[in-house]
Amino acid sequence: MHKAPFQLPAFIAETGIQKMRDAYADAEGDKSLKQKQREKTRPKMGKADIDYQVLHDAFFKFQTKPILTGHGDLYYELKELEVQKKNFRPGMLSEGLRTALGMTDPNEPPPWLYNMQRFPPPPSYPYLKVPGFNAPIPAGAAYGYFPGGWGRPPVDAMNRPLYGDVFGMGWAVDERDAEIALQPSEKVA
Repeated sequence: MHKAPFQLPAFIAETGIQKMRDAYADAEGDKSLKQKQREKTRPKMGKADIDYQVLHDAFFKFQTKPILTGHGDLYYELKELEVQKKNFRPGMLSEGLRTALGMTDPNEPPPWLYNMQRFPPPPSYPYLKVPGFNAPIPAGAAYGYFPGGWGRPPVDAMNRPLYGDVFGMGWAVDERDAEIALQPSEKVA
C-alpha cells in the first residue's frame, strides 16, 4: 500500500499559511550561509504577517474532527487506508463481487449455493436469508442442477416446496396446512 503524502487539513489550508511558508522557504533558499548563520544568532521577529483572527477562527470555529479509532482498537500504520467493512452485509453480493465471481447474469446463483443446500447455514448468521436456500429465488430463475440453475428447492418436513409450486404438483402456496390445493369442482361445502 502506498501512503499518501501529508496534506494540511482543509480548515488550516484555508488560512493561506501554506503559501506564506512556501514563500519563506524560497527566500531562505536564496540566502548565503553567512546570512543564514546571522539569522540564527540575531533573529528578526514578526516576519509572518498573518491575521491572528483568521488563525483563531480556523482552530476554534471551523476545525473539523479527525477520524479516530474506536475505543479499545489498536492503531497500526496505514490503518486509515483499510477498507471499511461497515458497508458490507452478509448475503448481499455487490456488483464488484459478482464480476469477480464471473456472475454476469443477475439471476445466476452464487457458486457456494449448492454447498449451503447440502450443509446447514453458517452458525454466525442464524437469521441470514439466502435466495435458493431459505428465501425465494429471483423472478425468472429456475431450480435445477443445470448451468444457471438454483439447485434443490427448499422444502418443508412434508416435502412440500416452501416458495411456490416448483414441482408442478398443484401444492397450495398460501395455505401451507393443506396437503393439496383443491380443484374448484372438488371443494367441500
